[in-house]
Amino acid sequence: MNTALPVAESALDALRWASGPASSPVQRPPARPGRDVDHASARGPRAVLAMPSREPFVRTCRAFAAGVLCRWGVSEAARDSAVLVIDELAANAVQHGHADTTVVMSRLGEILLISVIDSGTTVPHSRDGTDSDEHGRGMTIIEFLTEWTEVHHTTAGRQVRAGLRL
Repeated sequence: MNTALPVAESALDALRWASGPASSPVQRPPARPGRDVDHASARGPRAVLAMPSREPFVRTCRAFAAGVLCRWGVSEAARDSAVLVIDELAANAVQHGHADTTVVMSRLGEILLISVIDSGTTVPHSRDGTDSDEHGRGMTIIEFLTEWTEVHHTTAGRQVRAGLRL
């Protein structure tokens, strides 16, 4: 079952480069099951949401993800983790993106592949989780909850991919 909303042309361009090599991967352990699979080759269900990069739409991402994952029969605990990951990635995309944000979820057996694509540029961020204010800890939270993460940067924007065990 695929769930899709209209996708803007710039979001489609972002998806086209999604499977390219990572220019700045997050340092993580070696590849795990599902890491080398992209959404296009996933044989399980897939859902896509494209939206403007504006703060009110982060809530839309959370609701969309929760609804889709519930329909896919994902357990409440895994659904809560996935929704938090998507919330953090969407908030980063909205904060640092320019025009569009696209969320793609694919279920690959017991792995949920999450991609959030935006039209932003590279943004430096703290990797040690010691920021004293409320910002800067999103990727640390995401890395804690997921099996792996990676970041792809191109001239068109940025894609953050994560694999979450269900």
